[in-house]
Amino acid sequence: MLLRQSQKRRWRPTGKATEPVTSRLRSLCLALLCATLLLSKLSTTAGAAEQFALDGHTMGTTYHIVVTGSTEALPTGRTPQTVQREIEAALQQIDQQMSTWRDDSELARFNASRSSDWFAVSRPVAVVVAEALRIAELSDGAFDPTVGPLVRLWSFGSTPRERKLPDQQEIEAALSHLGWRKVDVRHDPPALRKSDPLIELDLSAIAKGYGVDVVSDRLVELGLPHHLVEIGGEVRARGRKSDGSAWRAGIQRPDSDLGVLTAAIELTNRSLATSGDYRNYFEAAGQRYSHTIDPQTGRPIEHNVASVSIVADSCMVADALATAINVLGPDRGLPLAAELHAESLLLLRTADGFQERRSQNFPAEIGASPPQPEPESSPLLRTMLAAGVLIGLAIAGMAVGVIFSNRRIQGSCGGLANMPGAEHSPCELCTKPAEECPNKAAQVAASSASPPSEPLADPED
Repeated sequence: MLLRQSQKRRWRPTGKATEPVTSRLRSLCLALLCATLLLSKLSTTAGAAEQFALDGHTMGTTYHIVVTGSTEALPTGRTPQTVQREIEAALQQIDQQMSTWRDDSELARFNASRSSDWFAVSRPVAVVVAEALRIAELSDGAFDPTVGPLVRLWSFGSTPRERKLPDQQEIEAALSHLGWRKVDVRHDPPALRKSDPLIELDLSAIAKGYGVDVVSDRLVELGLPHHLVEIGGEVRARGRKSDGSAWRAGIQRPDSDLGVLTAAIELTNRSLATSGDYRNYFEAAGQRYSHTIDPQTGRPIEHNVASVSIVADSCMVADALATAINVLGPDRGLPLAAELHAESLLLLRTADGFQERRSQNFPAEIGASPPQPEPESSPLLRTMLAAGVLIGLAIAGMAVGVIFSNRRIQGSCGGLANMPGAEHSPCELCTKPAEECPNKAAQVAASSASPPSEPLADPED
């Protein structure tokens, strides 16, 4: 039943409850209108999310960072420039701790020491060395942080050297002073110890990933949980882009120009690291020699793995695991990735190009061009529609209240008239009294003779 203003008679409700009902309705509409304006403002602000980017040089390579969020959301007193300075200070500290390219780093001083006693280091160095030894154990030595002397011997280290093939005697001499089991780590207080005074540590295959994790954690501490961090090709993605979509990362096609991708994947709260033989290698007598050294043979890897890409929670783990699987090859490497809850994509060289070997859960490719988002209605329009529905429901509810307050119900009797404490009997309130009501005929006749003083909707309607 719908109450509305009749074209024949103007609806003029009477009674003491009319004015409070109208006043409450006006107040409710005003409140809903204010809420609509506030929600539209919030929706407009949320829909206009911003991004800012930071980039620079570190660890002999470059870094790139993209942060989702307005610069106004930064903690008080911080700007993108001050955030970048904090990040570069953290990266500089890692370089000071773990670089093999500078003589004053903690790692270089440990390598130069000929003592077998505990050597005090910073806590980050102890953390990274401990993780390196863990991956070494799990990979049965395929990843070995003591491989530095062999890397230098094959002309890939920090010391400039003519690129020529070492002889077997030199290789065996270097192998005699290798072995991850000859290194111990202590966390409290942080220190390293080596049983062979000539043992050296090289963290190049894990330190960049650790640096990515440090930068990502620092951004979270600054209240910037949505970001993408990349250092020298190692990537960690957290949260979402400004449009709400997942971050995208590309995997370069081996032996191609930079920017030519073999795959593009989406990353959300995951890390990606790639190890390959196509960036750092040399050729001699028609043979390619990769910078990835097999610690078991003392020689560069000789199988047909061109690149290994690992997706894991920690970029430090992904970085080290990519190197380990690059040494192990697909048959032994894929089970190791599964054991560490990581996904892997291997590209194998064949006579016809490259063959893929990927773990079951490796992220699906998204193609060269990103999918187009479904068209969405304006946040303001959605808010106004929602508010309109609320106002309509409120008006309908108030109208029902007016009906019930009039207490005259057309149709069968019952409802409010039969509720406990009702002031009138059903026979008094019903326009169609039951058979048992006295004077039924008189009531019906009176009802048809003159319209009620508080009319309802017109019968014609």
